[in-house]
Amino acid sequence: MAFKRLIIEIGQGVDMHGGDQNNAVLKATKDAIHHCCMAGISEIFEITDRKTQAHIKADIYAPHPEEVDPNVVIDYLEWWNVEAEVHHGGANPVGIALGDKPQTEITIALVVLTVSVDV
Repeated sequence: MAFKRLIIEIGQGVDMHGGDQNNAVLKATKDAIHHCCMAGISEIFEITDRKTQAHIKADIYAPHPEEVDPNVVIDYLEWWNVEAEVHHGGANPVGIALGDKPQTEITIALVVLTVSVDV
């Protein structure tokens, strides 16, 4: 048997005020995985153990990749076998000043989840 790609899904996450790369990455991961209905994994491919019979490659794109902990994605997708790789990407537009607080940095991250199954 060999792993074959089944689904590719992209999610976007935004941290509006804190410039928190990991918060934006977690939101992007949730956005991507919640757009997937993977009924075919169990119903068509009869996969019963996602840790051994399925695999998710998570490509993480963030403006400051050195601040990203890939375990944010791996831990959230704990019921899967996940490989996460961090890349430079996303966006950092200028935010707004709130009251007497200084101007903030908006952080936009993208996560691309590629789900493969052992067929």
